[in-house]
Amino acid sequence: MKRVKGKAAGLVAALLGLGLTVFIPSTSQARVQGQCADCHTMHNSQNGQPMTFDDNATPNSALTRGDCIGCHTGTNSGGNIPYVLDTAPPTYRSADGTTGNTLAGGNFYWVATSGGANDTKGHNVDFLSNEDGNLGKTPPGWDQTLGVGPNEASWTKQLTCAGVYGCHGDRTATDNFSAVSGAHHEDDSTIDGSTVGKSFRFLKGILGLEDNDWEYTVAADDHNQYKGVDRTDDTDVNKDSTTISYLCSECHPNFHRGTSAGNVQGSTGWGSPWVRHPTDFDMNNVSTKEYGDYGGTSHAYQVEAPVASVDVSTAKSTVLQTADDAIVTCISCHRAHGSPYADLLRWDYNNMVAGTSGTGAGEGCFRCHTTKDGI
Repeated sequence: MKRVKGKAAGLVAALLGLGLTVFIPSTSQARVQGQCADCHTMHNSQNGQPMTFDDNATPNSALTRGDCIGCHTGTNSGGNIPYVLDTAPPTYRSADGTTGNTLAGGNFYWVATSGGANDTKGHNVDFLSNEDGNLGKTPPGWDQTLGVGPNEASWTKQLTCAGVYGCHGDRTATDNFSAVSGAHHEDDSTIDGSTVGKSFRFLKGILGLEDNDWEYTVAADDHNQYKGVDRTDDTDVNKDSTTISYLCSECHPNFHRGTSAGNVQGSTGWGSPWVRHPTDFDMNNVSTKEYGDYGGTSHAYQVEAPVASVDVSTAKSTVLQTADDAIVTCISCHRAHGSPYADLLRWDYNNMVAGTSGTGAGEGCFRCHTTKDGI
């Protein structure tokens, strides 16, 4: 894997030195505010010197002084810019998810060559690393007939931040800049999915309630509220295309549906016995079993293992109170950008030992699978 390019690795000091005042978080508006020159340059030249953050003479699109990674590289300290790549090991969340400087989506540090350089610990975005050494460019679970993105049986281009080969922005756009064009300045006081800027975290069409500091501080009543849907058929990947799990299924459709390779003979892939971990499934459906103890007797929302809901008007502090408020999603277990654990998991799967009070007790998988815990 190659090293993080200079445009990412050398930007932290430059960004901090500029004293940027953008990405002002607010409960009603999170669009960029501040001095235009902090982010843009008209001619990429001042006193004969480039104005890009990495002193590159080649200008960026949209007259910006940095690219996606250039603007989002740094160490989170509760400021106004969400950093998704750190050049030093980030402080990962404690078991309950309430401490550390890693935001909701995790961090690319552990997959980037200049960081952990481990393919299993993050999405291999082209800015940061080579393609996955085992998987290549094509995402696992990709199906050209089901997925949203390139019309290719096998991807010919590596994963990007946005666009056809990315997650954010307009999935029909050919590059990062055009995919998110205008979104940073759009009024996002209403998240209705109608535009990139009015979609949850610029994931076009996806709904949800955005925590105003990207979960730098996080608690049972202080977190993103993710959109989910209670499916009754594993083949119904389009029941609600506004959910966070649907977003993941755009690139990993065969991890989200039942009529595909991996089904056991005679199984529909939905219901017990499960052939893959369910997503877009409401734990209220089986709340008399082990899942009924999610969050203990108070059913407090567990930030370590977040669940989604149909109603995303407020951040739920308790769940299992009404139908459709405790929906399992892909990100109940994974972090979108990366984590210090294999498969981008929120916790160390190898330390989940059923029936013991040792490592992993009361944590991780056992947030939902409470009867299998040893405590």
